[in-house]
Amino acid sequence: MRKIFYYLPSIIFNVVEFLVIILIGVLLGIKLIDIICIILLFAIIRMLTKSAIHYKSWKLCLLWSTLQMFSLFLVYKTGIITSLIIIVFAAIILSGKGDIRDIFMWGGNALNSKVFDWVKFNQENGKLKQYEKRLKETDKQKYFIFIYRFREFQSYNQIASLMGIDAQRISDEIKIMSHFIEYSIRLDN
Repeated sequence: MRKIFYYLPSIIFNVVEFLVIILIGVLLGIKLIDIICIILLFAIIRMLTKSAIHYKSWKLCLLWSTLQMFSLFLVYKTGIITSLIIIVFAAIILSGKGDIRDIFMWGGNALNSKVFDWVKFNQENGKLKQYEKRLKETDKQKYFIFIYRFREFQSYNQIASLMGIDAQRISDEIKIMSHFIEYSIRLDN
């Protein structure tokens, strides 16, 4: 009986949230069966990813859920195929499995990728070790970025998180290092 009282507020909230979302769909002129299909598809995709993002605050949760479903209902009105694609995409992004922040990090820059691979397989290169030593002596921030990226193979976002720096700044620093390594170390060997 205690468990029921413990979960009762959550159950009430979920029912009210569900009813609000259905009401929004009805107000937009969408058939009830289509509203339920959209909600179920979205929920199933999020459950399959096993890491759905939730807000602890009921107000934020209600606001976010209603806005998300409202936008999916609007997309549904444009066409069923478009709607299905957007529903799946949104569910994956909201599960945290599709981290769109990493998309621009390599930005099609083949140089960064080429230098990363070269450094990865030439860890004992004397000039590279000298460069690393110089970084350590002159610029600690660049040194740690170098270590995290080229020695520990961390992603841009992982480095940004470790160092408390914006990921774009990490990208810019690595671009500078990549150019230096490419034209002052790699091509000299």
